Amino acid sequence: MIYKSLLILSLIGSLYAHQPVMDMAPRWAGGWGFQFRYETLGSKNQIGPNYNSNKSYYRNTTWFEGVYTWKRSIRATFKLPYHKISNEKQLIDWGDPKRTHEGLGDIILAVPLKKYFNMRRRTGNIGLTPQIRLKTGIHSDVFNSKSGYGLSLSYSSENAKYYQLIDAYGWTLDDGSKMIGLDLNIGWHPIHNNKNNSGIFLMWDGTYNLKWDKDGYKDERFFSGPVGVFYKGSIMARIDVKIPINEKVQQSSISNGIIVQTGIGFVF
Repeated sequence: MIYKSLLILSLIGSLYAHQPVMDMAPRWAGGWGFQFRYETLGSKNQIGPNYNSNKSYYRNTTWFEGVYTWKRSIRATFKLPYHKISNEKQLIDWGDPKRTHEGLGDIILAVPLKKYFNMRRRTGNIGLTPQIRLKTGIHSDVFNSKSGYGLSLSYSSENAKYYQLIDAYGWTLDDGSKMIGLDLNIGWHPIHNNKNNSGIFLMWDGTYNLKWDKDGYKDERFFSGPVGVFYKGSIMARIDVKIPINEKVQQSSISNGIIVQTGIGFVF
């Protein structure tokens, strides 16, 4: 069904980029944490060369994600989504054009490996992250469950005032589809209080994704927008707004619209 393929495309970037908790913690041996993220996207704007029978597509996803660090450089993560989709179609009869589907999605397991280093006024790390996607959503009517393998290469550095993260990643799924992507965060650390370990990061995000479906048709999208991260003690909160800058598809589809992600995480 069309809404199922739309969901697969919309997951790119949000599903495969970033790791808990908030890409920033924990950074110590024996540390662990979890986070909840809520993501909304969708629109009525059709894109592509041909007419699409879908008039609209909207998705709300709640993610439950966790991390455990054996060592500072070796950790394991999981990301489990629950989707609710609202889809409106162009009908030729008098039926209800609106359909709503919800259910569990496919879990993502990863083993991020990091090499930390110190420079004169900056610390950083290089990361290599093998990932696997399992068919935990196989009994859901939300979309066709797919398994797959992925790999990402990341670089992150920061000092007292500035932060940056570059993450390049690729995936291949069991239906023959594949994708590559690049995510960039550049930010400012204007507030930090050592007494209670609290502060704010203000960043700008750019996300580029290129996907080929099983028939070789391309789907290319670029999003950009502001990010805010707030932390105090063991609690972190984050909000992302991703604005579509460019969406080019070879088959008819619907724009993802403005993507909004909010989250709260806890580290121990």
